[in-house]
Amino acid sequence: MAVALLGCDGDSAPDVVQSGVGIVAEGCAGTTKEFGSGIAVDRPGHVVTTAHTVAGATAITVVDSFGVEFPATVVSFDKDADLALLDVPGLAAPPLAVGRAEVGDALAVVWSPDNGVRPVSVMITRRLDITIEDIYVEDEVRRSGLELVGDISVGDSGGAVVDGSGNVVGIIYARSRPRPQTAFATDDGELERLLSERPLDATDRCQ
Repeated sequence: MAVALLGCDGDSAPDVVQSGVGIVAEGCAGTTKEFGSGIAVDRPGHVVTTAHTVAGATAITVVDSFGVEFPATVVSFDKDADLALLDVPGLAAPPLAVGRAEVGDALAVVWSPDNGVRPVSVMITRRLDITIEDIYVEDEVRRSGLELVGDISVGDSGGAVVDGSGNVVGIIYARSRPRPQTAFATDDGELERLLSERPLDATDRCQ
């Protein structure tokens, strides 16, 4: 399955948007920046994003939906699931709960430097298990996730897939190369595992 990592660059919708954030990660040399999305989840000050967005970062800044910036640190990092949990002191974005993904309409909450946090209508077309390289392109791993159809762009990695009840059911990590309207997200199971295990692992490697 050809996929491209997306890095570098309802009534509940307004509340959900306030939970979305942007991620700006400065690279190992301090000369490059990686941009991505994130979502406040589980408890105040906690943000989930993709691991490939923050891997090797020397400094991470979280930008809330009002454009306010906060320094962040990695407290959990899973290169196989491509998920990272950040601690962001002072962040007031309301944390969302994790829900169970179902096939059907959903909302993606994504961020970009030019447009800030915005909602994007998507459809979850199916659950799937795929074999994919880890974020360091070293090993093949099995990853459970979701297939989405919608206007997902390069740079939307780390954006949340949110159901009609305002629960996070997935985290976007890739877009299909041959089918640009198709994207992929880690599912609620991978997200719950990250939040429950919280294995501390500093992102001390440059990509």
